[in-house]
Amino acid sequence: MPEISPFDLNIEGVTDLVGNETNKVSSSYAHDEGISSDAIDELALDLTDEELLELRKGYETKSAPYIGKIEPRQKANKAYLLGTQNNTRNGKTAPSNLLFSSTATFVPQALAKNPEPVVWSDNTDEGKTASGDIKTMLQFHADRLCLRKSLGLLVWHWSVYFLAVMKHGWDIETNDIKSEVRKPSNFVLDPDGYVDVKGDFRGAYLGERIQSTAQELIDLYPESKTYITEKVGMKFGTSVVRTEWWTNAYCFTTYEEHILDKHKNEFYNYEDGKPNHFALPKMPYTFLSVFSLQDQPHDFTNLIEQNIANQDEITETDSQVMKNLRHSNNAILLDDAHFTMETGKQAADAVESGDPILAPKDTVQRLPSNPLPDGLLNKLEVSKQTLMAIYGVQGLSPQDQNSDTTARGMILNQSHDSTRIGGGIGDALEQVADNVFNWWTQLYYVFYDEKHYAAIMGAGRAVEYVSLQMADEQRRFVVSVSPNSMVPKDELTRHNQALDLFKAQALDPISLFKELDYSDPMETAKQTALWITNPQLYIQQMFPEMTPEQPQDSANPPNPTDVTGAPQAPQDPNISQEPASSSLANVPLT
Repeated sequence: MPEISPFDLNIEGVTDLVGNETNKVSSSYAHDEGISSDAIDELALDLTDEELLELRKGYETKSAPYIGKIEPRQKANKAYLLGTQNNTRNGKTAPSNLLFSSTATFVPQALAKNPEPVVWSDNTDEGKTASGDIKTMLQFHADRLCLRKSLGLLVWHWSVYFLAVMKHGWDIETNDIKSEVRKPSNFVLDPDGYVDVKGDFRGAYLGERIQSTAQELIDLYPESKTYITEKVGMKFGTSVVRTEWWTNAYCFTTYEEHILDKHKNEFYNYEDGKPNHFALPKMPYTFLSVFSLQDQPHDFTNLIEQNIANQDEITETDSQVMKNLRHSNNAILLDDAHFTMETGKQAADAVESGDPILAPKDTVQRLPSNPLPDGLLNKLEVSKQTLMAIYGVQGLSPQDQNSDTTARGMILNQSHDSTRIGGGIGDALEQVADNVFNWWTQLYYVFYDEKHYAAIMGAGRAVEYVSLQMADEQRRFVVSVSPNSMVPKDELTRHNQALDLFKAQALDPISLFKELDYSDPMETAKQTALWITNPQLYIQQMFPEMTPEQPQDSANPPNPTDVTGAPQAPQDPNISQEPASSSLANVPLT
């Protein structure tokens, strides 16, 4: 076959592009305006039930080995969190379960503040108004859907399962959006996938096991009533599990060997002209991932797993100390020439109770216990401090007062740990909140065909109302989270900084009292300024009962006010007043 020149190839390519009918609408399909085919739902899925069941089988087979490796590690994390791991105390709860106390300290510190949404659009007045409306609606849903509490639950789940999941959707009962935390152990994840930095799952598929009663399943999928009834044998209270399989493009639900439902991604507008916040459809989930190399769905480790060795060492040491104490209290030697088993037990009980016993001298002795090895207690303290240091909660946990430690040093220690927590899990949670706010905005585009209303507490404790309708909204928005809005901020440190700035004359009184959380900083600043500039007038206004009455001269009545409108004392040089008491300087500001 003769070789074709590059020029001829280009000509052939253009000819094929123009003449080929692939991906083109033939002129034979031209119709008049109107419906030109059978009615097809925009969410209809072309895949058959047999094809979907075959996909499900492949998903389950591929994921089973990976799940089998993750589950034992998840169970170990949960046992150590609860303090029920196997140890020298025969499986009983660990005496010093620092994993639980550190996690319980760590979680609320990572969520010291509510995430604050930020919304941008075009710089027109209409764009600014629309951005403000969406921001208010996001704040409303953050409060109504308990976003801060949900983020805390995500951290607990991540601590045990190496991953945490939140699912978004539409609530038919409330006719509004919803977001719910789901249990990570109920998910079947593509082992080749991973959680990206935005909190989206980058995999070909995922499946969620959902438990319900048979009757609830029938109510959800009435067309499958016959199949479900046959499976449960008319016992509609039976607990059943279905699996909801998701890809970015579509969703289908299976129950054993039956397809309950199938459709395209319902959280995306496919109709031409209808806007979307997302460029492409996505699975309706947001994931929390902190320590990931993006080579598997779950994090490669977490804080509990990294501290299991420390907790084992703490538990072993505590057990050794308790064993030594028990031997110290109970090691009693009785002379068998004078005691039987029965009388020996009675004598031992009497010794422990401090009661007298009748026996020859030196026939009852308490054996000394072996002393604890040198450095054992110091080693125990080091292990505890190491565990808390990994969590970053040393400065946040209660500590004994130390006269050698300055208050400033303790504040800096606490600030250091707070920053560490905020820079680790705090950044991940902030990104989760960002993803959630973007998902809610997408749901507004899809479902808010009619006006929805919201109200939040605004500045100055004023209530802000907003109505939102997105059916015809062609404007695009950028939605994010205010930087560091969730970073813990120690109030004591913040107040001390404000006082230092005020002493250095780098902060005005109004800003100072705002930073100190005074209920009325403006009025307090006015009173402070009056006290500094004119303490006598301040006393007359605030404590009139303490000001002595002055005789009135009918010929020369006093000027009741000065240029500021404040009442003035008589200006008679013949009348003298006693100086104000020095004790008034201790009157607190109100």
